[in-house]
Amino acid sequence: MMKSKPTVFLLALLFTVVSLSAQNRAPSLYLNYQDDAPGDIIINTLRVASPSPLYTYYCGLLWNSGQDAGGYCGMQEHPAGRNFIYSLWDPITSSDTITADYAHPSTELANFGGEGTGLRSLNFGIGWETDQWYSLVSRAWSTDNKYTYFGYWVFDQHNKIWHHLVTMKYPVPNLKFNTRTSSFIEDWLGNGQQARTVHHQNGWKRKTADSSWLPFDESYFDRVYPDAGTVNYIDNYDGGVIDSAYYFMTSGGTTMPVTNEANVLLHLPVTATEPGFPAGAIENLLLEADNENLKVSWDVVDSLSPQYSYHLRIYDNVQLIGVPLVAFDHIKPHFRNATVDISNLPNNQEYFVRFYTKDIFDQESAAIVAPFVKGTFVGVNRTELGGGISLFPNPVADTLNLLFQEQIQHAEIQIFDMEGRLISQKKIKNTKAVTIPISAPGGLYFLKIRNGSSEKTWRFVKK
Repeated sequence: MMKSKPTVFLLALLFTVVSLSAQNRAPSLYLNYQDDAPGDIIINTLRVASPSPLYTYYCGLLWNSGQDAGGYCGMQEHPAGRNFIYSLWDPITSSDTITADYAHPSTELANFGGEGTGLRSLNFGIGWETDQWYSLVSRAWSTDNKYTYFGYWVFDQHNKIWHHLVTMKYPVPNLKFNTRTSSFIEDWLGNGQQARTVHHQNGWKRKTADSSWLPFDESYFDRVYPDAGTVNYIDNYDGGVIDSAYYFMTSGGTTMPVTNEANVLLHLPVTATEPGFPAGAIENLLLEADNENLKVSWDVVDSLSPQYSYHLRIYDNVQLIGVPLVAFDHIKPHFRNATVDISNLPNNQEYFVRFYTKDIFDQESAAIVAPFVKGTFVGVNRTELGGGISLFPNPVADTLNLLFQEQIQHAEIQIFDMEGRLISQKKIKNTKAVTIPISAPGGLYFLKIRNGSSEKTWRFVKK
């Protein structure tokens, strides 16, 4: 297919929000990637060079201009702080409004106008630093014939932590990232005397046709021209590829186009076939069953790829053989608990749960297998184990406490993990209370007490 650049008009629409009379804005520059296929995931990784002047928008991803679900996201040097922004324009084919299905505690939501109308999210709470890389990810999905959900995640590569900033609920179903993807750099106020630089690498789109990945390995570099608001600095810009490692764009100050002038096709070598983010992982699975429902809660590892969906299977055997008695699948990236109907399962029987998640790149986590007995759970603050023994707290944080109704003359206490490995061992005598430090990871454990010829085993949960 012949390479081409987009019409400058679509991007110029973004930059008319500032006053044209100032004439002191740094020129608006953009990269238009040659990802010629619809996709459901887009990624770009940005680094803002120091110093970073105020009133600068470093857009990492721009898509679907002039279509339903047109939007853009990136990082801003804003007077209120350094923020991550994500915006969607209002639908063309529907009069319904965009809402948020989820917002990070630090995310602010507001409707915008002036360059079209839509829903915008700003997050100043997380913040970003110059000279550090941040991966921006957006994914689109539909679960019914009414809406398309657009999620936005940021990976702080320096601190190794993922943040889920927002999921927007768009009132048109089955939408994708249909157009080529772009990035831009914008001075939205008019301090063009100061130069600003941004770097881009590890950009990708996942094709909806076959789920293969398209790298952003080719891009047209250009500027918005003519632009009356940038008259005084229109020729102060540069852009290109540095060390075959990343794209760069510099706008304003005394910058000159020594690397490339506008309207040039850039090539960034990419040997990988996919983005390469490690699969997500779960921990601290807790189960609580009554006669009607199984309540499930879990945590995810924030340094690994974030959750997209969660999946549960219930079996009547520890080998997990046969068709599951219950299967439960749900796409909710921000959920960390669920309630599953088990009313049809017989009472007073042990069952085994296999629980796993898929991350936003559809990589499956390692599964956790845990047992439960319908109508019982070791998930309250104090648990009566039977035989005059109480265990608390449950779940256990750092210390497990045992209380015996009668004084124990001699006994041995052992704690095992789910794989049968001995975690802790303690001998007691002439006592009614025992304290056992627990330094093991979160999960399900077995408590075994040997008292003379008697031996009993119970389960407890470590946070």
